[in-house]
Amino acid sequence: MLPRLPHAPEPAPLYREFLNELRLRGFEGDLTPDHAGRTVLATDNSIYQVMPQAAAFPRTTEDLVRIARVMAEPRFAALRIAPRGGGTGTNGQSLTDGLVVDVSRHMTEVLEINAAEGWVRVQAGVVKDQLNAALEPYGLFFPPELSTSNRATIGGMVSTDASGQGSCLYGKTRDHVLELTTVLLDGTVWTSRALEPDELAEAQGRADRVGAVHRAVDRIQREQADLIARQFPPLNRCLTGYDLAHIRDGQGRFHLNSVLCGSEGTLGLLAEAKLNVLPIPRHAALVNLRYDSFDAALRDARTLIGFSPASIETVDSKVLGLARDDIVWEKVRAFFPDDEGAGDEGT
Repeated sequence: MLPRLPHAPEPAPLYREFLNELRLRGFEGDLTPDHAGRTVLATDNSIYQVMPQAAAFPRTTEDLVRIARVMAEPRFAALRIAPRGGGTGTNGQSLTDGLVVDVSRHMTEVLEINAAEGWVRVQAGVVKDQLNAALEPYGLFFPPELSTSNRATIGGMVSTDASGQGSCLYGKTRDHVLELTTVLLDGTVWTSRALEPDELAEAQGRADRVGAVHRAVDRIQREQADLIARQFPPLNRCLTGYDLAHIRDGQGRFHLNSVLCGSEGTLGLLAEAKLNVLPIPRHAALVNLRYDSFDAALRDARTLIGFSPASIETVDSKVLGLARDDIVWEKVRAFFPDDEGAGDEGT
């Protein structure tokens, strides 16, 4: 049980002024400065609790632009925000003692499905299971598979570069991101994708925030390439953080999405995503291997990877014992037959 949150004071004057200014600018979504609404957003899927000052639920990309432009004014320089999707992160990424910007209430449309070319365009608040339900009639789905797929939003998946089950075969979220429409912190809306050298030069020549961003990221990649190569570990699941090691893709194209994916909303407000989707597999199989020790199961993992499975999970005897008392056990018990002659330390 979560401990009781102490009664929080009213939002600070700076945040009340910010909400009032948003209303004056025509903000179409919902604004929540009340105690009940703030308490709901004080927790996520982590162990942490942080009471926000207020919450904004944008209805459109234009609402995100309004938030960014008002924030850019000097009088709101001390204001803090945290973008939020389904709140399924386990590290408290969506928590803040400032303003929560929650896209999961209104920005939930699947905007376009192109089955012939294998892509879909969605708003940031679309939930993964919602998207896959829309894709199923076309025989398509969006990987990777998350345990929180019935509540995780696409915006949250992009922001945390989610991987989950199936990452051995399907990779991470960024491996399926084609374009991102992001509201930068000056209110500029930019759709980022892989850029050829001439396209990069054109973007860098702009006088606005877009130009400054492309110049800065390109300079970091060129001037710090050796340091980046030395310091960034060669991991296939870097998760969150600025992935400076992959600013250019395998074809040498500049790809801003490499630093936007996994940035946890710190570089802009995600509005839309164009995603690569794949055919639903016609067949699936589960292979259950039993080991006499947990260490033996772990030592075999590298060998099993060589068979290119979609995923590998290790379940020890403690977890298996707890699962037997769970309500779902009857649905899965056939996969774990009793065998008195075999150990059950690792499965």
